[in-house]
Amino acid sequence: MTVNSIETEILEVKDLNSNYENVKKGAEYLKKGEVVAIPTETVYGLAADAFNENAIKKVFQVKGRPQDNPLLVHIYKLEQVYDICKDIPQEAKKVFDAFWPGSVTLIFNKKECISDIVTAGMDTVAVRFPKSEIARAVIKESGTLLVAPSANLSGKPSTTSAKHCINDLSGKIPCILDGGSCSIGLESTIIDMSTPDPVLLRPGAISVDEICDIIPNLIYKKDLLSVEDSEVPKAPGMKYRHYAPDVPVTLVEGDYVNTSKWIKENANKDNAILCFEEFLDEFSNYNYIYSLGSFNTLNIAAQKIFDLLRECDKLDIDHIYIQAPINHGLGNSIINRLEKASAGNIVHI
Repeated sequence: MTVNSIETEILEVKDLNSNYENVKKGAEYLKKGEVVAIPTETVYGLAADAFNENAIKKVFQVKGRPQDNPLLVHIYKLEQVYDICKDIPQEAKKVFDAFWPGSVTLIFNKKECISDIVTAGMDTVAVRFPKSEIARAVIKESGTLLVAPSANLSGKPSTTSAKHCINDLSGKIPCILDGGSCSIGLESTIIDMSTPDPVLLRPGAISVDEICDIIPNLIYKKDLLSVEDSEVPKAPGMKYRHYAPDVPVTLVEGDYVNTSKWIKENANKDNAILCFEEFLDEFSNYNYIYSLGSFNTLNIAAQKIFDLLRECDKLDIDHIYIQAPINHGLGNSIINRLEKASAGNIVHI
């Protein structure tokens, strides 16, 4: 089904005190069964009523999202998780206390009120309680719960600003709420709590170490972060190529000095180079060089990475080389996104 071109209203919601009427306008679209791009602290989400199957189908249509890729359900107060989920274990309550509201998504057995369209036919549902006051206000004013996958075309870099949403979705949806740039820039950490021991399915801004401090029996194995083509993923980001620009990407992993050296020896001057600021001087003769910030403050790289991939897509280039962070803490989450963006084109030094 094709999505006809429609007029897209851009409404500023950066200040809830002065922009609350725009929050209400965005919520009115949702009440009418429309889809709306909304800001969260992680990335922008393409929101729709989680109990309106026609609205949910529009999300898949607008994004070009495969039907077997499940959606997250967003709540605005903790009690709502009990309205849609069952068999909630004690470990989950520890996560509630430590990280909710925040950028951790938890998977539980679902109640019948959640449609199979949301969960790709599975008996589990992923729930997120966003920290963003703007996102929570939109959910509350909509009078329902919201599905809200990233507000980008399926497979492309996630959207971390209204500008990105406009680029991908203008003419496809009736409303984009402009809340400014996302403070985190990476999608949420996802933990499956429906299994005997909790399983990490997607690393995010909350690090594995932080989670293990709360639930020491967390299972985290890299081979559990993806599934085969014949399988239905339990969480977004596990199966299909994600976060990818049109330009081919090579991710270079290893010691910073050696990865910088390898890129310099293999990239040509018309390729785009994304590296940490400590190594910018190494590439002073290159035409397209972008800083990921310092390797000592990876939150900057997390905030910038999707925006930089989108910027590189605008260039007349044939390749992007990216210096990977060290695979620890937030670096682990950034690498997870970049390995998918590179479609497995990874060099280990």
